[in-house]
Amino acid sequence: MNNIIMYAILAVAAIGAIVGWSNAKKGVAWGQPMTIVCAIIAICIGGYLSWSNSFGGGQNKSAQAREIEYQKVMTRQLGNYLKDKFAGKKAIIIKDPYSKEDSPLMVGLNEGLAGALNIVDTIYPEPPKPKGDPEMEMMDPMETWYTKAVLEKMMKGKDADIIITTIGLPMGVGCAGKDFNANCLKGKKVIFAGGSIYEHGRAFAAGCIAAAVTYKPNAEYDEKPVPKDQQAAFDKRFLLVTAENYKEVMNQHPDIFQH
Repeated sequence: MNNIIMYAILAVAAIGAIVGWSNAKKGVAWGQPMTIVCAIIAICIGGYLSWSNSFGGGQNKSAQAREIEYQKVMTRQLGNYLKDKFAGKKAIIIKDPYSKEDSPLMVGLNEGLAGALNIVDTIYPEPPKPKGDPEMEMMDPMETWYTKAVLEKMMKGKDADIIITTIGLPMGVGCAGKDFNANCLKGKKVIFAGGSIYEHGRAFAAGCIAAAVTYKPNAEYDEKPVPKDQQAAFDKRFLLVTAENYKEVMNQHPDIFQH
C-alpha cells in the first residue's frame, strides 16, 4: 500500500484512539472497543512503516523524508506565530517522553521560534516502569497513565507564561470558566504543538488555549515534493487554530471539536 496512505491512516488511528479513550472514561459503551481497535491499527501500521523505511529502498526513504519535512512545517509555522505573538515571554515545553530532543516537531518549532521566546525548561512525563521484561512487554498507551496528577507533579515548582505541549493534555484537564482546572496551568497560556484538540473547544473560547496546530480533516496526501512556500505546504495538511479564529475554524470543520 502507498506509504502516504499508510501515514494518513496512522494519523487517523491515533486520533481515533484518543477519542475512543476519552469516551470510554465517560462510560460510553463503544469507547473502549474503539480505543483498542485504533491502537492495534496504529501499532501494526507503525511497525510496517518502520520495516519498510528500513528495507524498502530509495522510494520509501524519500517518502519518509517528505513526511518528516511536513512535521517540521507544521510546528515551524506555529513557531512563527508564537514569535510574533509572544516574543520575550517565558515558556516551558512539554515533550514526548519517547522522542528525542531533535524530533521533527521540536526541530520545526525551534526553527520557527528563532529564539524569540525564553525557553526556561523542557520537561516530559516519566513513563511507568515495565513490570516484566521491557523487550517483551507492550508499552501502555500514554492516555492510560499521563494523568492530571502526573502533570501537576511534573510542573511542580516551575513557572512560565506559556506552556507548549507536543503531547496535548491529560484526560480530564480542561478549561473551567476562564481558567484550567489544573492548578499548575492556572494563569498560563497553553499551546498545542501536538496532541488532540478535540475536547478543548471551550478552552479556545475562554482563551485558555492560545494556539494549536492540528491536521485538517480534508488534508491532502500525495507524492509531490513538499511545496517550497511554507504557508502553501502548511495549508495542504494542517490548521492553525487560535483563540481569535477558532469560531471560523469550527464553522468550516464542524467535527474538529467535540459537541
